[in-house]
This record gives sequence, structure tokens and C-alpha cells, in this order.
Amino acid sequence: MPATTQAICKPGIHTFNRARFAAPVEPGRGQGLSILIVVLALLGIGGLGYYAYTLADQRIYQAYANWSFEQQIAGFQHHAFSDYVRFLAGAKTEEAPVAPRVETELPQPATGAIIGRVEIGRLHLSAIVRQGVDDATLRDSVGHVPSTALPGEAGNFAIAAHRDTLFRALKDIQKDDLISFQSAKGTYTYEVQATKIVKPTDVSVLRPDGGGLIQAPDENRKLLTMITCYPFYYVGSAPKRFIVEAKLVK
Repeated sequence: MPATTQAICKPGIHTFNRARFAAPVEPGRGQGLSILIVVLALLGIGGLGYYAYTLADQRIYQAYANWSFEQQIAGFQHHAFSDYVRFLAGAKTEEAPVAPRVETELPQPATGAIIGRVEIGRLHLSAIVRQGVDDATLRDSVGHVPSTALPGEAGNFAIAAHRDTLFRALKDIQKDDLISFQSAKGTYTYEVQATKIVKPTDVSVLRPDGGGLIQAPDENRKLLTMITCYPFYYVGSAPKRFIVEAKLVK
């Protein structure tokens, strides 16, 4: 190939390219593009930072709530976050007072109070459950629906959590899985009987009979209903609800 042809075929030195690169850039065009790139980068970093903060806040709260719940079971009724910090620092905990446990019928706990801890061993799910389903409660814990029964009581004990955090593992739930719920009164084991997908307006799953999802003519049945949004990987506000129905077996 002649030298002149080789020169012409080299990338970047065409007459057209030289003319294009030599042409003046429109005023403000490059600056506007740079600003847009910076803004998008900052939005992305901000989104990732907020997501990381949310997860960290949830994990820190769950760790503290688990410690607080263990203290409650051990007999300590008054403890604060400062006590948890001292515990992390290696300070010894005072011996808990020994008092007889009296089984009484208690009213519904106050909003935000710790109800207990729910665990599904096969799914590696473990989370503290608090009273209420308001935004503040569901931000870092599982919430107990106030209008439903308490754990171990006759009726329907209903709890809810977000699909992208504490209840993400429910996407792999199976029939006959065992769900353990530990409260200050004792530990209860429930067995999964069925799952169902419903509309948000369908509140029949909160009825004492679980909306008939479990077909068993038992007036004194003790059920556990777990509720989260569906689909699990939906972007935005999910349009449906995923329901897990279980019955007390132990």
C-alpha cells in the first residue's frame, strides 16, 4: 500500500476529523453536560449512601433490640442503650432479680414495645417484633398488627415487615417450615400451612380464622399470619401482598 494511502487510513487524521476537532465548541454545551454528569453522580452516591444508612440503622437497632429482649427475659425491666454500650465495652451485667412469673391476661402492649423475636431457621431469618405497623416501627423491625391476637393466644397473631429487608427471606418459604416465636411468656412453634397472594384491600387474612386459608373447623385455633409486599423484586410500591399462614404446633 502506498505511503499516502497508509497516511489517509490512519485513524484521526482525516480531513473531516481535523475540521471537526478544529471547529469551536458551542458556548455552554460542554459545561452543561459536565454539570449534568456531576449531578447524576451525586444523586447516585446519595442514593447508595441512604440505602447503606438504612441497612446500618436497621442492623444496629436489631442488635440492640435482641440484647434488650434477652435482658427482659432474664428479669431486667429497666435498661437503656447506654447499658448496651457498656455491655459491648465488656462491662459486667448485674445479677437479675429472681421473681415468680405470674401468667395473667395482659392488654395490648404500647406502640413500639417489644413483643418478642421471630425466627425461621431454614431461611436464616431472625428479627425482633414490636407493637404496631407504623412507618417508624417497620423501618427497623417487624410489626405486630394491633387488632390481632398476641402470640400463643387463640385467634390470629399477625405480623408484617418490608419485603426488601427483614421479610425478604419469605420468598423461599415452603409448606411445613417451622417458625419459632419467643416472647417473655414462652416460646411458640408454628408450622407453615399455606401461602397466598392478595390485594392490599383484602383484610380477610387478619380475621381470627385467617380468612379461611387453612381449612380446619377449629374454633380455638392459634394461627400466625406473616405479611409482606409482593412481588419481592418489584421497583416502587408493590401492588400486592404475600401472605404466609401457619398454625401453632408446640
